[in-house]
Amino acid sequence: MPYHFGCRIVFDEQNRLYFPIGDRGEMENAQKLSNHNGKLMRIHDDGRVPLDNPFIGEDNVRPEIYNYGHRNIQGMAIHPETGEIWTHEHGPRGGDEINIEKPGANYGWPIVTFGINYDGTTITNDTTLPGITDPIHYWVPSIAPCGMCFVTSDKYPNWKNNLMVTALAGQQIQRLTLSGTQVVNTEKLLQGYARFRDIRQGPDGYLYVLTEGPGQLIRLKPID
Repeated sequence: MPYHFGCRIVFDEQNRLYFPIGDRGEMENAQKLSNHNGKLMRIHDDGRVPLDNPFIGEDNVRPEIYNYGHRNIQGMAIHPETGEIWTHEHGPRGGDEINIEKPGANYGWPIVTFGINYDGTTITNDTTLPGITDPIHYWVPSIAPCGMCFVTSDKYPNWKNNLMVTALAGQQIQRLTLSGTQVVNTEKLLQGYARFRDIRQGPDGYLYVLTEGPGQLIRLKPID
């Protein structure tokens, strides 16, 4: 199982650690609560399992699981106003998603998806089902999203509270304008320049972007 490892970690205000694990290429595991694959986990910073985790005490269920039904989460960020954890993940051929992570929720992979297999065959005809938490945004075709962050800095007054997403296959940075939890506009930045691996807002308020092919660290500075 050499792929779909998942990545990224975030701590909430209670110092609880959230971390995803990808489905490891075996998609059916994402719907099985007896393993960690295709899940988002939550633990305390000392490794203990929070007593209010949603599946505590259930038979044959891993207690660290916070929610499930993920393919391969590649970006995580905490919303600066609500404290909610936002993620994005790689779909197959099409169907990359942005999700807001809820306790105990099922995000559907692989029983629902907006994507298809890489060979063009169908995974499922369903894009939503009862009991499934739908993404707030998805990409078809895929852009292979990687890093993400919210803009809170006064350095970018026209981008305040926007969501920034870097893309690998799409070779771009996407700026997503939000109205609550709805994506109302997207803008592509630096398209075709490189594979964009990550984006973070630094202590100085500027956005820093990590690329590969070429490997660079770029600072995004507004034009005065």
